[in-house]
Amino acid sequence: MTNLDLYARIEPMIGFYEAYEKLYEVYLQILETYAPRRILDVGCGNGTLLSELSKKYEATGIDISEKMVEIARAKGLDARHCFLHEVHETYDALLAVADVLNYMTKEEMATFLEDVERHLHKGGVFICDVNTLHGFTDVASGSLIVDEEEKFLAIDAEFDEDILHTDITFFAQREDGCYTRESASIDQYYHTLSEIVSLSPMKMIKNFDISLFSMESDKTILVFQK
Repeated sequence: MTNLDLYARIEPMIGFYEAYEKLYEVYLQILETYAPRRILDVGCGNGTLLSELSKKYEATGIDISEKMVEIARAKGLDARHCFLHEVHETYDALLAVADVLNYMTKEEMATFLEDVERHLHKGGVFICDVNTLHGFTDVASGSLIVDEEEKFLAIDAEFDEDILHTDITFFAQREDGCYTRESASIDQYYHTLSEIVSLSPMKMIKNFDISLFSMESDKTILVFQK
């Protein structure tokens, strides 16, 4: 099980669904402007957005979490367990939703953006979002404890030197009454807008901030075009 597979198990306990619905609506509105036919959702997760995309577009999702892909496929969606560089098709639009780029170092992001460009048709768009500095320092940092009848979750996140280090501890009760313990650590990286633009082979044509979890802007939406 990967760290992201564990996240797939605890995601329902965190309660981000309402905020993510707002984020998904932003993406759907942007896509209406460019009217793509074929879309690739990179890091599709459990397929919530992919399900909406599939109602209007020829949409495919990929994710490196096998558990997330299983959940998406159970919804009847075209989801694949793979990395972007393993995909051979090209698309009118690529999406990287819910701070996918923040899980990459700058070196990894540079390679990823080159892969994105290669998978886009000429004139195609890449839409993504990243956490603002406020999103890291005041929203994501801190502790969260969720205590349910048969499950217990503890999350501790600390932001230091442009890296958010998150420790996850999860207990689940077995049929015999004993508990299993799973733990994982996940790092996210703060990237400035200028850094992302400088690493992208595509042209940035739009960017704007939104607020999902606080009154102050905690995410930046970026749109690039090949």
